[in-house]
Amino acid sequence: MKRAGTAALMVTVLMIVLAGCSSSTPAVTPLPYQHSGPDTVGVTTLDLGSAGPVFGERLATVYYPADPSTVAGHARFSYTEASTLPAALQGIVPAKYNTTTTVDAYSDPPASTKGPYPIVLFSHGYGGERLYYSTLLTGIASWGYVVVSADYLERGLAAQTLGSKVTSTPAMDTTIMQSSLSAVEQASAAPTSVLHGVADTHRVAAVGHSAGGETAFDALGNPQVTTAIGWAPVAPVGTPSKKPVMLIGAEGDQVVPPATVRKTYNAFPGPKALVEISGEGHNTYTDICVGIRSGGGLISYAVASHLITPSLAKLGINGCQKSDLPAQRFWPIVQFYTVVQLKNQFDGDTGATIPTPAPGQFPGFTVTVRQSS
Repeated sequence: MKRAGTAALMVTVLMIVLAGCSSSTPAVTPLPYQHSGPDTVGVTTLDLGSAGPVFGERLATVYYPADPSTVAGHARFSYTEASTLPAALQGIVPAKYNTTTTVDAYSDPPASTKGPYPIVLFSHGYGGERLYYSTLLTGIASWGYVVVSADYLERGLAAQTLGSKVTSTPAMDTTIMQSSLSAVEQASAAPTSVLHGVADTHRVAAVGHSAGGETAFDALGNPQVTTAIGWAPVAPVGTPSKKPVMLIGAEGDQVVPPATVRKTYNAFPGPKALVEISGEGHNTYTDICVGIRSGGGLISYAVASHLITPSLAKLGINGCQKSDLPAQRFWPIVQFYTVVQLKNQFDGDTGATIPTPAPGQFPGFTVTVRQSS
């Protein structure tokens, strides 16, 4: 593919498909990366050490290419929304609000022997948890990546629920991301670990949502980290890096609105790409959006129990209401562009033009791509 010029490249793709389309509408072949990849995915957990008496152990969940010949004896991976909370909080959440998510992955099978694979360090958003993005992270791992999602407990759901006085800082978040990288490196080097031999420590990227986007961008200060991708991202601290970045935003986002994402994009010197997706909102990137849409989930419990203000609740459900398109239709867009950026940086032309999908590729959505080298 041709390298982008120095001038900004604007590509606007209109992809609106009405619900009542005729059966004669031509079928659109799915693009690579918008669906599950060729690798079977395993999920395991690493201990990052104590986060103090309030939060307990800090963990990281790893999504990785697994040996497909071994997964038959391993359970499908699933989690409940409360499973990452301290035990005292888990016990008070009524079952009807404690939504269970099951993803196309298996618990603790041995890693694939076809690696090593690039590492993707993931940082969740404010009020989020490390497991709440499991569908997207599994999808990314299925294309040949070791995705490491750590606990950023000081800005997680438990911290808000407990009224913790320990607040996160950019420096703390950078340290946590680095510790998750060190943990997966050590596990990959250990012959007894299910992750043995899976991670390529010379190919590392950072991805983050919301406040986690700031952490991902700040990680570019680490010589090991090649590129960063922010989903509805907060801007980095200090001078933006000259390393390649991608920003993905939703036009219905009320927390990090399009104007804020564009401002962050404009501050980066390049190479850079900006992907804007019509509709949806700040929480559509998460698994829990599905439960919220159906009236479940911890946010619904917090609203019913008057634990959060109506204004905060409105932001928490942004992009997850019945008037929004289902999150399952949004995730393939985010996965597609995320994997394209990773493939370009690790396996292809680092200045390659971000591909333009055909009309109807992502039904119901308008996608705008801006790119500059």
